[in-house]
Amino acid sequence: MRRIWSLGLLAALALPATGREPPAPHCIDGRAIAEAHQIDAQTLLLRDTRGDRRQLTLADACPGLLDDSAPAFVGWDGWLCGRDGEAVRAADRACPVAAVAPVDARDYAALLRDSRQAMRTLDRVVVQDRRARGFRGTPDYCVASRWLRSWHDGPQGLEVEVSPRQAAGHRRYRIELQGQCDTDRADTLNLVSGVGTGVVCGHAGDHAMFSRSTKATDPSGAGFMRTLGSTGVVARTRCQVTRVYPLER
Repeated sequence: MRRIWSLGLLAALALPATGREPPAPHCIDGRAIAEAHQIDAQTLLLRDTRGDRRQLTLADACPGLLDDSAPAFVGWDGWLCGRDGEAVRAADRACPVAAVAPVDARDYAALLRDSRQAMRTLDRVVVQDRRARGFRGTPDYCVASRWLRSWHDGPQGLEVEVSPRQAAGHRRYRIELQGQCDTDRADTLNLVSGVGTGVVCGHAGDHAMFSRSTKATDPSGAGFMRTLGSTGVVARTRCQVTRVYPLER
């Protein structure tokens, strides 16, 4: 039996889909999709309510597919696996599904970020407001510094814990840094956006600032800064952020 699941009903249908066994490991349940992004005319990225991620390839180019009214998934018993008869339907068109493949959080974030960077830009816009407001970017490849709870730099790299309520349910993120970054004895981490939004995504200018308290003073003031509310001097190390992605739950 073939069923159609509307994106507008996914939240209501997520609970009944719990516990369903997929026809194959690479399939994704159309009834449990948490988010969908179109990164080019033939490629969609899907994430379900369990955190599983899939890259869906369409048989033909279908630009703007998710922008149409009432988009819906068509699949046998609700599953998308890349079999004959599956499609993404929106408005007056149906785009056949050619393939579905697993994608890990790191590649998912990179594909989504790169697709946003490749978007056509407009002419220069002058903003009159004093500061940027709200979260810019998506929690699938960005993290807001103000949501940090803790951080740890281990063998696998820099890992931060954030408020899941603010980060679309994500609790931990991996932040990849460029080159060798000395974080020994650092006790403070500050993530700095290259464009001043307070959100880092691995875009140009995004960096992590590691700092540590010292008892020594620096008469010249070069290479040091003072922490807010502290009389101690802080030595700092700046490292460029190259990738940000949530760790699997």
